[in-house]
Amino acid sequence: MSKFFYNVAIAVPLRQAFTYHSNQQIIPGTRVAVKFGRTNKLGIVIEVISKTDIKTKPIHMVLDDLPVFSKTELKIFKWAADYYLHPIGEVISSFLPTNLRQTKNTFEAEAKNDSKKILEKNLEFETILNSEQVKAVEFLNKLKGFLPTLLHGVTGSGKTEVYIRCIFEQLLNHKSVLVLAPEIALTPQLESRVRNHFGDLVGIYHSKMTPSARYKAWKKFRSGEIKVIIGTRSAVMMPAPKLGLIIVDEEHDASYKQQEGFKFSARDIAIKRAQITKIPIILGSATPSLRTLKLVEERKFKTVSLTKRVTQKTPPKFSILDINEVKLVSGLAPQAIEAISQTLKQKKQAMIFINRRGFAPQFICSYCDWKAICNSCDSSLVFHHQAARLICHRCDSAFGVPTHCPSCSKAQLSFLGSGTEQLEETLKELFPSTSIHRMDRDSTTKVGSLKKILSEINNSDTGILIGTQMLIKGHDFPNLELVVTVDVDQGITSLNSSAVEEMGQQLIQVAGRAGRSDGNATVLVQSRYVNDQNLLQLKSGNYLNFAKSLMEQRQTTNQPPYTFEASIKASSPKAKTNIEMLTYAKQFIDASKCVIIGPIPAIQSKVRGSYHHHLVIQANSRTSLNNLLLHLSDSLTNDKNRITKKARWSINVDPLEF
Repeated sequence: MSKFFYNVAIAVPLRQAFTYHSNQQIIPGTRVAVKFGRTNKLGIVIEVISKTDIKTKPIHMVLDDLPVFSKTELKIFKWAADYYLHPIGEVISSFLPTNLRQTKNTFEAEAKNDSKKILEKNLEFETILNSEQVKAVEFLNKLKGFLPTLLHGVTGSGKTEVYIRCIFEQLLNHKSVLVLAPEIALTPQLESRVRNHFGDLVGIYHSKMTPSARYKAWKKFRSGEIKVIIGTRSAVMMPAPKLGLIIVDEEHDASYKQQEGFKFSARDIAIKRAQITKIPIILGSATPSLRTLKLVEERKFKTVSLTKRVTQKTPPKFSILDINEVKLVSGLAPQAIEAISQTLKQKKQAMIFINRRGFAPQFICSYCDWKAICNSCDSSLVFHHQAARLICHRCDSAFGVPTHCPSCSKAQLSFLGSGTEQLEETLKELFPSTSIHRMDRDSTTKVGSLKKILSEINNSDTGILIGTQMLIKGHDFPNLELVVTVDVDQGITSLNSSAVEEMGQQLIQVAGRAGRSDGNATVLVQSRYVNDQNLLQLKSGNYLNFAKSLMEQRQTTNQPPYTFEASIKASSPKAKTNIEMLTYAKQFIDASKCVIIGPIPAIQSKVRGSYHHHLVIQANSRTSLNNLLLHLSDSLTNDKNRITKKARWSINVDPLEF
């Protein structure tokens, strides 16, 4: 009887595949059950090998009649494992639906849809494109093969309509389309507009769906019954039989980067998938990332622009409010409150953007300066009024609210700063007859709550919208005439290198929600740094000018995107252990080929009882950086010194925060 040998990827923290044998031929991409140690584990066959000198165990069971991933998709997984220096078994597992991560479930194909009948109903579109949109659609539909293209469209310029026409072209050619959105909050509106044209050919995929619903969507896209999938970063590797186009909406968004476990960028994996599959990819944004703009500058990416709003209305006017000597009311300047009042009198909507949820970010004693700090995280506990708890936003630990100071026993405790909850209460007192809608992580936890809030906003002519980042991305609020930004100074004072870029993107994005109907909108930016050069650049509302200036600063200081960066993070119960481990790790890095910074404490130095420190490596090329990291990873993995075993360490390629 013939014996066939296979390399199998197993979801364990080891950067290797494992060789097994079987008496039957198995197609790569198929799930199998194998004996690993003393337990049975799920594996994915990634490679057929002709022979091996090592003693192998048999594959216990072949779980699927058809492979769940193609050879092309396995090639992308291999690239991702090598690029991010992460175990390939864990890489593949992270893109498997929960139902397929168990050895007892079998993958079964779905029946195909009759897409021809659905498409015949959509040969004409109700919306008439303007000349810029027509040119963009013509340009994008002519793309063949791997041609990354930036669709730079100012907010309200109709990028979604361009996407829909490009999707239609692919469907006519019997191809599938993958559409990525950075956050779950953006999927309902995008799904609604695309489904309105293509009906049951459209599906969604994100983490708030039930495991069975996710698996159903995954199977239908895998089989070709669904032709268009709209999803968040976990959807980037959903298998499709004839993938013809990838669209990455809001390509600049930091949410595409996974910060824990397998630290990948869905945007970058999407680009690599398009390259290996040899298909076009569209990166859409009103505020493109500096990395993308550099690639456009180098002519590695093409670009097409939408410079005007579809309504032909003028963009909002920016006004910077100096709040240095102003008494604020729950974070709002009197001038901002008056502007809200005037907006409501005009029967229009006002939006307050504050990137802090909860009632107050700090709880302090005014007598002895005691501050409520999470014991596990060394971060301020945030007071949540509705929950009547002090909550750590890092580890989600919750505590009761003391009436007397735990340090001096005085009853002089007070809240400092403001969050979305406090703003909501204050504005209800100031404008009691006005509808107020709060949109943050706390108000959207229940199933259907997000859709309900968006529906209430869109069905009311006037009112006040309060929210965090999820409120400012991609939503269309026709009656919004005023935007007030609270605490924008975090972007100016933050130690994160990407903070200024993110601040600029947020301000332009939040401004873009306003003035879509009559062009008389205003954006009030509250700041204590009114002469900050980056803030003054943004005042014009021209993001590209701001980005160009920021890129010149980055080039002068040799910062990303003009250098390539990675961080080695060490975590342990003792800060000293991290520093010793990272200092020891330096010997495995060729300092002549890179710049090494650190060890330095993480901005959030303690999380869930562990201290965190970083070693930052900067190199002039991706290849050089990858080689340095590969040598470092192998050296640390194989090193027998006890120092490397005391701290947990991980590598983060292209980090966004430290």
